[in-house]
Amino acid sequence: MARARTKSPDLSLLIVVLILSVLGILMILSASAPTAQIELKDSLYFFRKQLMWGAMGAMALVVGTWIPLERLRSFAKPLLFLTAVMLVLTHIPGIGTTTMGASRWLRLGPIGLQPSELAKVTLILFLADVLARKPEKGWTIHDLRQVFLPTAAILGLVLFQPDLGTTLMLVVGSFALLWFNGTNFFYMLATGLTGATGLVIHSLNTPYQRDRWLAFLDPWQYPKDIGFQLIQSLLAIGSGGLFGTGWGQGKQKLFYLPIQYADFIFAVVAEELGLLGTLTVVFLFLFFAQRGFSIARRALQPFQQLLVGGFTTVIVTQALVNMGVVTASLPTTGVPLPFLSFGGTSLLVTLFSVGVILNVSQDTRFNLQLIRGKKA
Repeated sequence: MARARTKSPDLSLLIVVLILSVLGILMILSASAPTAQIELKDSLYFFRKQLMWGAMGAMALVVGTWIPLERLRSFAKPLLFLTAVMLVLTHIPGIGTTTMGASRWLRLGPIGLQPSELAKVTLILFLADVLARKPEKGWTIHDLRQVFLPTAAILGLVLFQPDLGTTLMLVVGSFALLWFNGTNFFYMLATGLTGATGLVIHSLNTPYQRDRWLAFLDPWQYPKDIGFQLIQSLLAIGSGGLFGTGWGQGKQKLFYLPIQYADFIFAVVAEELGLLGTLTVVFLFLFFAQRGFSIARRALQPFQQLLVGGFTTVIVTQALVNMGVVTASLPTTGVPLPFLSFGGTSLLVTLFSVGVILNVSQDTRFNLQLIRGKKA
C-alpha cells in the first residue's frame, strides 16, 4: 500500500530559526537585566516583553506557513498602501511617537508598532507580485514606473523618519528582486547610482549620520562621545576570547556598552560566548541563507521564487550588516540583528517572513516527492 504524501516544511530551516530565536531570548535576558533593574526596578522587564513578542511571532510564523500564497498575493497593493499610511501617521502628534529625534513608532495602547519594519514584508510582497507579471517582450521604462514609483514612495517615507538603516535594507531587498527577475542591467545601474547619490547627500547633511561616519573612520579620536559606543563594542568582543566569559558574566553590559540588548547584542554574544559563539551565529545565518535561496531556486512559480528570494536577502543582509557594524567593519546603521536583538515588530515581521519561506518549501518538497514517486 502506497504511503500518503503530505506537505511538510523545510525542517532544517525551522530548526535554525528556533535555535537563533531561543538564543536571542537568552541573550536579551542576560544583556538587559542590569539596565532594566536600575532604570525600571524590574530585571526581567525586557525579557518578558521579548518573550511576549516571541509568542506572537510564533503565531505569525504559523500564519505565514499556512496562509494560501495567492490569497496573500491578492493583498499586496492594499498592504503596501496601508504601510504608507502608517508611515505618515508616525509624524502626527498623539498617534506617532518621537524618540531621540526619530518618528518611527505608532502607539497602540501598551504596544508600540514600527511601520518601517512592516515595509520589509509589504514592499517585498508588492515587488514580487508586480515583477512576477513580467511582460513577454520584457520591461519598458513605462512598465517599470509601476515598480519604481511606489517603491520610491515607501523608501522616501522611511528615510524621512529618519531611518537610514531600514531604508538601506529595503533598497537591497528591492534590487535583489530586480536582479532575480532579470531586469535590464542599465535600468538598475541608473537607478542605483541615483539612489546612492541621494543617500550620500542625505548622510553628509544629517548631523547624526555624519557623526556615525566619523566614529567609524576613527572611533578612538572621539572616545568620550561619538566613538564611545563602538569602542565599548570592540572591548566586549576582545574580552570574550575563544570561549567567552560565560552566559550572564559579561562586564560591558554594566552601563559601558549602550543599547547592548538591541542593536549591539552581538557584542554581548562575543563577550559571553566567545569566538566560538559568534562563529556559531554566523554559521547559522549562512545556513539560513543557503536553505532560503535553495527553496527560492526550486520554487514552482516566479512569484514564489521572488518572494522567498527577497525575504531571504533582507534577513541575511540585515544580519551581516549588523555584525559588520558591531565589529567596526561598517558604519553604524541602526539595524537590529534578526532573531537576537530586542524589538517586537522586528521579531514579528521576521518570523512571519520565515513562515512564508516555509510555506513555499512545503510545495517544493511535496512536488519533489511526487516526481520521485513517479520515477520509482
